[in-house]
Amino acid sequence: MEFQITLYKKPHGVFLFIDDDKDEHDLLEIAMKKTGLTNPIVNCFNGQEALNYLTTTKDSVFIVLCDLNMPQMDGLELKRRIEMLPELKTKAIPFVFHSNTSSTAEIKTAYSLNIQGFIPKSVSIEGTVSSLQRIVAMWTDVIHPKDLG
Repeated sequence: MEFQITLYKKPHGVFLFIDDDKDEHDLLEIAMKKTGLTNPIVNCFNGQEALNYLTTTKDSVFIVLCDLNMPQMDGLELKRRIEMLPELKTKAIPFVFHSNTSSTAEIKTAYSLNIQGFIPKSVSIEGTVSSLQRIVAMWTDVIHPKDLG
């Protein structure tokens, strides 16, 4: 079964995907192809790599999709640090957790850090495609600070 995203406008910018599991990176790449998205993907394997990228890149980042539990720097610590850096916070890059494991306390903490969503990982490619379609549809249709000039 082929999936296609039908949107009023296409997303612009990099998809920053942060997960310590290489298989999850491969799954996202397959899901992107199945939805017809051609955006570049920047893959990071922990929060520290992602923070280094975010603080040095000139790329326009469309969205951050981040696992919660990773070595070196987990997703919650990454989001805390983003919130403490005015140059990143004011970019208002949508930040969505995409994780298998989470407790009620972790989810509440994540939302207290101004995330835009917490989506459980799917066990199937179809579920991943569906989640990706909903995320992209939401963030291509909203008015975003970077669109205001």
